[in-house]
Amino acid sequence: MEQIKWKPNLGQQTEALSWDVFELMYGGARGGGKTDAGLAWLLYDIENPRYRGLVIRRNADDLKDWIDRARIMYSETGAVFVGQPVEIRFPSGAIVRTGHLNDSNAYMKYQGHEYHRMLIEELTQIPSERMYEMLIASCRSTVDGLKPRIFATTNPDGPGHTWVKERFIEGREANKPFKDEKSGRTRLFVPAKVEDNPVLMEKDPDYVKFLDSLKDPELREQWRHGSWKKARVKGSYYGTQIDALIDQSRVCAIPYDPLLPVHTFWDIGVGDTTPIWFIQVYGKEVRVIDYYENSGEGVKHYIKVLQDKPYKYGRHIAPHDIKVREWGNDAKSRYDVAKENGITFEIAPNVPVMEGIEAVRELLPFCWFDKGKTKDGLNALMHYRKTWIEDRQTFLDQPLHDWASHASDAFRMFAVTFRKLFEKKDSPTTRFSGYKQKV
Repeated sequence: MEQIKWKPNLGQQTEALSWDVFELMYGGARGGGKTDAGLAWLLYDIENPRYRGLVIRRNADDLKDWIDRARIMYSETGAVFVGQPVEIRFPSGAIVRTGHLNDSNAYMKYQGHEYHRMLIEELTQIPSERMYEMLIASCRSTVDGLKPRIFATTNPDGPGHTWVKERFIEGREANKPFKDEKSGRTRLFVPAKVEDNPVLMEKDPDYVKFLDSLKDPELREQWRHGSWKKARVKGSYYGTQIDALIDQSRVCAIPYDPLLPVHTFWDIGVGDTTPIWFIQVYGKEVRVIDYYENSGEGVKHYIKVLQDKPYKYGRHIAPHDIKVREWGNDAKSRYDVAKENGITFEIAPNVPVMEGIEAVRELLPFCWFDKGKTKDGLNALMHYRKTWIEDRQTFLDQPLHDWASHASDAFRMFAVTFRKLFEKKDSPTTRFSGYKQKV
């Protein structure tokens, strides 16, 4: 039973088990024993028949690997693995369930459930903090002696790199707990090092040499030392431009100017994901002041979002297919439904995708982004990337369609519209200045 009683090598921070409510993020270098740490952590309450745990991994294949490792570590507990997705049932009646984030409803399907411990593997694969908070809303407790606790493991990088860094790392000391006053939860970041994994160090002593030999210096810093300095997005279309914006302090607080209209730019995504960019233009200065995205809602929801904001609106731009796609169960086109509810959309120029991507690249150096309100949209722009063909080890010159596509497509609507206006004799300032309508 020694392997079952083994505690993660978290230094003195195993005292976290006594906190009322906490979020602990164990992340950093490759080979740091993060998965084994999470496996062991789930076992602390298995003698309580009412204990319920939940394990979340990015996809089904990763979940299979986790379950294989759980069968080995839990072999002496009397646990039984049943069902699909797998449930781990312990002799006391305690249950640990498993799930993955493959489908669009994954973040909401646990609503109404109660999980006392939630293990989230590969935390930075969750694209936004909003999705993470939707997920952990099910980590709560009505059982005496069982406190809601979240243990997240991850490597640096991935689509959620920025928000994870901001939530757990930036401005805070590693291995030192801090209490978030808004949520009432204690958070802790524990760096994972290769040296924290005694089994790997003993069984594969050359692994450290391999990490030290990596030629890419940024990759070596992340994999060997667990560096969180910068997200790596292989094949990013806009990574260079956004890095420049950050270096030039153009991602900061951008106040709304009531003397300028706010123009909105939309995408009507497959699966009813709808993003909206809120942009003000002063000459050639582009002020991206807000961003909103949601799914599973009808046009009236988005109109109310606009109405609830203190903005005076100018133009509302959408892609050409807004006139042919349906919104929810309404048989009318989205264009017609929107018009009936107060918004008359203008249609963005219908140009090839790659031409639109080039338009975004040309426009980004003139942009300023509000750091707080646009962070999810900006993160999507950073992670909008080429399609990678693994067996050929090469990129296709076409975008990968994933969670980052909708925000990027909506911003492309703005870029191609703005560029077309530059081709007109009248200035873009004049074209964008008038209040065409107010929502």
